[in-house]
Amino acid sequence: MKTVTLLASFLMSMALLMGCIDRTEQPLIQVQKDLEQVLGTALLNGDIRMQRVRDHLTVMITERLLFDVGSHEIKPDGIEVLKHMGVLFKTAPLKEIRVAGHADRASTSDRSNKYFEKLALSKARATQTVRVLKENGVDSQSFTVEWYGDIRPIASNETEEGRQMNRRVEIVLYAGTRSDTVINDLRP
Repeated sequence: MKTVTLLASFLMSMALLMGCIDRTEQPLIQVQKDLEQVLGTALLNGDIRMQRVRDHLTVMITERLLFDVGSHEIKPDGIEVLKHMGVLFKTAPLKEIRVAGHADRASTSDRSNKYFEKLALSKARATQTVRVLKENGVDSQSFTVEWYGDIRPIASNETEEGRQMNRRVEIVLYAGTRSDTVINDLRP
């Protein structure tokens, strides 16, 4: 009888945990589907990539869509994409939006690019991205702005192709509260 009670208790706990997961994952699945419809061309061109992991959806936007090399001023095509995203985010059940700017690291033979210049550029790009999203109705209380310069590469900085991939803005969307995130982090 004790074994049955213990098993029932375990199954109830798992059912409750799965309910928390569904509560955070389901809205992100819908946001991802909506983004795929709105951003079809940019996704096909490789200017935008998305990755959903448990409690968040990461939207990676390449430099070539948003900015000229070395600039923090958003290009007209980039503004249009961010406007569409802003309209979508405004109605989505998002609890937090993190916008992170990233830069590349010049090859070791090129000493003209300083770390602090890359850090300042990544900060300016993240801030400008948030500005456009806010102008399109996204709640300003939802944002966290982060900038990493060249310390979080996703590709090798030894090739031009790799450096282009590293010059990006990431928008990370959370549908759940921070306590939901803690529960999801406990999952195996």
